[in-house]
Amino acid sequence: MDDPICWSDTGIAEDAFWRYVREQIYTLPGVQRPEDAFTVLLTGSRDVGAQTPRSDVDIDVICAEPVFHSVHAAAFASGLIRSSSSFYLVAPETEWEQYFGANRGRPHISVTSIEEVKRQFRDFEDVPLWIWTRAKIAHDPGHRFHDIVQTFRGYPHDVLVRRIKYRALLAWYWDVDVFPHHERSDDRLLAASTAVLNSINEFLRLFFFVEGSPFPYTEQLWALSRTTRLGHQFGGMFKKAVDLVTGNASPEMSAWDRICAAHTMLCCSDLSEECRRLDEAVDKAMLAAGVEPEWVAAGYSNIDELTLGSLGPPP
Repeated sequence: MDDPICWSDTGIAEDAFWRYVREQIYTLPGVQRPEDAFTVLLTGSRDVGAQTPRSDVDIDVICAEPVFHSVHAAAFASGLIRSSSSFYLVAPETEWEQYFGANRGRPHISVTSIEEVKRQFRDFEDVPLWIWTRAKIAHDPGHRFHDIVQTFRGYPHDVLVRRIKYRALLAWYWDVDVFPHHERSDDRLLAASTAVLNSINEFLRLFFFVEGSPFPYTEQLWALSRTTRLGHQFGGMFKKAVDLVTGNASPEMSAWDRICAAHTMLCCSDLSEECRRLDEAVDKAMLAAGVEPEWVAAGYSNIDELTLGSLGPPP
């Protein structure tokens, strides 16, 4: 059995949640006996305690594939949803506040077939794994969703090592190959700032993988990375880099000087003590996670594994 939801941790009232389910989900077209057909989950920031007062209320519905197709077809035909393949519904612009209050974001509903959920677990899709393994189960007839989640015991070793290598190389690739090292012109500012920020995002994803965990969607990546050991250790450094790129720090410096300072912090271990400590910590974490010592020692010399697509989609 799953632990009951502690509603005070979610920032929404239990009775408001169930009223929304009864009036907005159990009334969806194309389904009979929705209480038996639908698994109802609270997901998003509220399921991990990362919400702000204005956070949306994200509700995922899981059902058998025939039910999904019936509900989707009926909702699409009625104009309730606009996608011809997926089911994502945002509450109407008016009157939604009657459920959770006007000081919160509009509720969202997604409907997914249980067969698709099984495939996502089977294929080890990282963000769906994060969402499903942390979802708060409000209603789960026959424990069918719970039983799928229980099949995930972590990534197989070879799958995890492959993901670690891919994210590490991506983090380095943005800093080494994408950053415009030799030209400071206005039309290179986008590439330069994007390189630094994308490198940080890839490091944050890597921090989850070296602990054997999938990573969250990008909106929550920064906040939730602090729950990882490396994210906690280097979060302050990354924040300084982000502040430099965005102009929140050192506004007296030119845009190029700020971006280059952030880049040095991430990529130049010969010039930055912070970068040296980051490199050492990442190498140590990759070794502890089971990455081959010779691969770790080679570092960026492994870049062809990324660019030729042997680890995943090339950048």
